This record gives sequence, C-alpha cells and structure tokens, in this order.
Amino acid sequence: MLNRYHALFIFSLAVLTGCAETAPTVRHTSPFPSTIALLPLSNQSLNLRAPELLRELLDTYLSAANFNLMDVKEADEKLHGIGITEGGQLQSAAPRKLADLLEADALLYGDIETFNNANIGVYAGRTVKVRMWLVDAKTGATLWESEKSKANSQLGLSKAVVKDILVKGYADKAVENMMDSPLRPESEEVVRLLVRDLGKARRAW
Repeated sequence: MLNRYHALFIFSLAVLTGCAETAPTVRHTSPFPSTIALLPLSNQSLNLRAPELLRELLDTYLSAANFNLMDVKEADEKLHGIGITEGGQLQSAAPRKLADLLEADALLYGDIETFNNANIGVYAGRTVKVRMWLVDAKTGATLWESEKSKANSQLGLSKAVVKDILVKGYADKAVENMMDSPLRPESEEVVRLLVRDLGKARRAW
C-alpha cells in the first residue's frame, strides 16, 4: 500500500513539474512600438544641466541599441510650438496629444530624482538617480518602467584622508564644470542600466 501511494505521489509531482516547465511565456498582442519620442526629462535636482546631459546620453545609448527614436531637435521644435520647453511641463498635455504632435508610437518619459555632487568636510558623495517610463501613444498605458541609480562616496577618518577627499572632490568638480559635463561617469552608468532594461523588455515582448 505504501509503495502504491509513493508511486502516485511521484507521478503527481512529475505532472506538476512538467506543467511548470512547459507553461508558455505571456506575450503582448501588439508589436513593440516602432517609433519612440524621447521627451525632455523633468528635474527634481538643483542642477540645471542635468536634464540636457542625461537626455543626450539616453539619445546616444538608445540609438546604439537600435531603438528607432524621433530626432530630439525636431521633437523639441514641435514641443516649443505648444509651449513646452522643459520636462516638468509635459504633464499639461495628454500622451495622445503629444504622440499625434510628434508622430510617435510611444513616448519615453524621464524624471531626474537625484543629481548631486556633495563635498562636505569628511564626506564626498556623487549620486545620480533617474526613473524612466514608456507610454503607449494610443491608450496612454505604461508599457515599461524602470528606476536606476549610481552613487560613489568616500568618508575620511583622518586629516590626511579628509584633505585628499577635499582636494580631489573640488578638482573633479572643477574639471567637470569646465567641460560642462557634471557627474558624467555616474550619469553614463545610470543610462546604460536603463537602456539595458528597456532592451530586455523589447526582447521579451
């Protein structure tokens, strides 16, 4: 009797395992958007250069990943025509209206949550945090969303280390300001991670 129940248990487990392994992957019924408009990013940070820098990087990385993007300058000209000059103003227009204006299948929004280079006494910290989301032009539904951040920090526990942190921190900031490219390494890493996530979503579509 025990052998009979044991065999029945093994058979049931095999059936359940087989079902789990062969379960089909859920796919979208509509194709992945063929044309995407990369919109100006809204900015919660105090750095006025951040939206332009990150958008430039996103445009470069997305194009390199073979996403079909609308020309950013052309998009900006059309947005300026309806009074939108920065990302924070995008909420005043419905996605369908923006998509019709830009002739895009989807809209890629972004929000800069943190863009900070702090160099205070014993502590130096560099942080970039960005959230992106892709919106369907017809339905206004969010098709994809991701948030990525990159932080580099250093804490000095001795006078010598504190001095090194201060000197290096101010030197890095001075060079980046001179090159008009603040927090470039952190920004590139965040953008790379976001584009990688969107690429995964496209492959799994």
